[in-house]
Amino acid sequence: MIIYGRRPVYEFLRAGGRPKMIYIQKGSRLDDDLLELIAGHRSTLVSSKELNRLTSVRDHQGVAADIGEFKTYDRKRIMNVSLKTGRPVLVIDRIQDVRNLGALIRSAEAFGFAGVIVPPRRSAPITPAVVKTSAGAIFHIPISIYNAAKFINEYKRAGGVAVGLDMAGKDITTVKIPSPVALVVGSEGKGLSDLVKRSVNYLVKIPMFGRVQSLNASVAGGIGMCWIRLFAGR
Repeated sequence: MIIYGRRPVYEFLRAGGRPKMIYIQKGSRLDDDLLELIAGHRSTLVSSKELNRLTSVRDHQGVAADIGEFKTYDRKRIMNVSLKTGRPVLVIDRIQDVRNLGALIRSAEAFGFAGVIVPPRRSAPITPAVVKTSAGAIFHIPISIYNAAKFINEYKRAGGVAVGLDMAGKDITTVKIPSPVALVVGSEGKGLSDLVKRSVNYLVKIPMFGRVQSLNASVAGGIGMCWIRLFAGR
């Protein structure tokens, strides 16, 4: 995988990543903190045209890195950390927009979640665009590729609870949510799958007070993550 953008490359290196090659556009002026991290790794200067070709985008900000295969983690590791520490888990269900996925991963890392479960099917895969939208936060939180419903059931059997965000659910501010907890976020168009709805312990929604009664999936997920991090188990 070739990631692009100053923040994603910076966070990859800051997380201890070892790139196969770093590509720097000729004439680019990179920040000193990024240049310090690049030092010691293989790097090469390339033209703007070549960097466009390598990344398939134009908004690469003059730097990219070949990181090889994206590193994922076993879901049991994420589950065990969550159960032992009480840190929540984010579970993705049918989110196919890479920007929503990246933004959700960024929020999960910011709110100290134990990890993120991304289904192998009917979900956006981990791509350079997801990395870019996450602003590199994806390199600081474990990601596991695993079936959402299976993870939820395993998590519940191990002693956790699962909460699904859904417009048909109860107001999240009125539900006493135990800990540890897995929060499940579905697509803004289709919501949660029927199987996932049947699997969770609670269905909750974000209360809204305006005329528009819907939120972008990543926005709703971010609010839900913040609420659960602050109040679950209390």
